[in-house]
Amino acid sequence: MAAESIAETPQPGGTGRKHASVHHTGEPSLLRRLASRPGSLFSLIGVGFFLLLALVGPFLAPHDPAGLVGDSLAAPSGEHWMGTDSLGRDVFSRFLHGSQISIIIGFGAVACALALGTLLGMLAGMWAGSRVDSLIMRLLDVVLSFPLLVLVPVVTGILSERDLGIGPLEISNEVLVAIAIGVVLVPVFARIARASVLAEMREDYILAVKSFGGRTRDILLRNLLPNIAAPLVVQAAFALAMAVTVEAAVSFLGFGVRPPGASWGTLLNEASKQLTLGGWWLVVFPSIAIALFVLVFNLLGDQLRDELDPRAKTTKRRTRSDSEEQ
Repeated sequence: MAAESIAETPQPGGTGRKHASVHHTGEPSLLRRLASRPGSLFSLIGVGFFLLLALVGPFLAPHDPAGLVGDSLAAPSGEHWMGTDSLGRDVFSRFLHGSQISIIIGFGAVACALALGTLLGMLAGMWAGSRVDSLIMRLLDVVLSFPLLVLVPVVTGILSERDLGIGPLEISNEVLVAIAIGVVLVPVFARIARASVLAEMREDYILAVKSFGGRTRDILLRNLLPNIAAPLVVQAAFALAMAVTVEAAVSFLGFGVRPPGASWGTLLNEASKQLTLGGWWLVVFPSIAIALFVLVFNLLGDQLRDELDPRAKTTKRRTRSDSEEQ
C-alpha cells in the first residue's frame, strides 16, 4: 500500500490546489492493474484492436469500397472474405472503411460531449443556485426530454438538407452526425461534472484558494478539473459504446452516413434488404462488430470505475471481507 499525505496548499494568484504527496512502495500503475485481470485485459485488447482498425483498416482494404469487383451476393470465399453485396462490391473493403467512419464518429461525438458537458457542468456547479445554474440545467433538461433515437435523426435530417460550412470548408454528413450525438450526450457529462464540483466546493483547499483571491478560471481548470476527472473518464467509456450504437441506428434509418459511404449502420441497412435473398453474411459481420465494441467499452468502463472510484473500491473490499468471513 502506498502511504499518502494530502496537502492543501494555496498559491498566490489562485493556483493552489489539493495535491497528494505520495510515497510509492511498489504499487502498480493503473494500466498494470487493469492488465492484471482477465476482464480488463480483454477490454484493453479490444480497445487496441478497434483503434488499430480505425487507423489502418482502410489501408488494408483489398478493393475499392465503391467498386464493382465480383458477382452480386457472392458468399464469403478466399477472394472475398466477407462476400459481396447486391451490387457486387467487396463487403470486407466496405467493412474496413465503415469501421473507421463509425469509430471516428463515436470518438468525435464523445469528445464534443465531454468538453462541452464538463464546461457547462462546472460552471453550473461553481454558481449553484444562481441564474446561471438554473439556465444551464433547464436547457439540459430540455435536451434530456427528447428520446435519444428521436432527437438525433431529427437534427441530422434537418441539418443535412442545408449546405452548411465554415468558410470554404463544407461540413460533411458524418460531422453532423457526430455533433448531433455529442449534443445529446452533453447532459450526461454536465450532470456528473456539476455533482462533482458541488462536492469539491465544500473542500478546504477551494475555500483557501478563494480566500487568496483565486481567479474563477484558475479554480475551474487548475483546481477543480483535475479532481473531478475520474468519473468523467469512466462515463466517457460508457458513452463511446452508446455513441457508436446510436450512429449505427441513425445510419440504419437513413439519417446518418449515406450511400455510397459506409458505416456499420449503412451496412446493416443494405443487408436488411438482401437478407430474404440469403445474404446472411451482410448482417453477421457489422452486427458482431457493434456487439464487440459495446461489450469492450462497457467492460472498460466497469473496470475503470472499480479502479478510479474510491467508493467502488471500498464496497468491493467490504464484499470480499464479508465473503471471506462467511
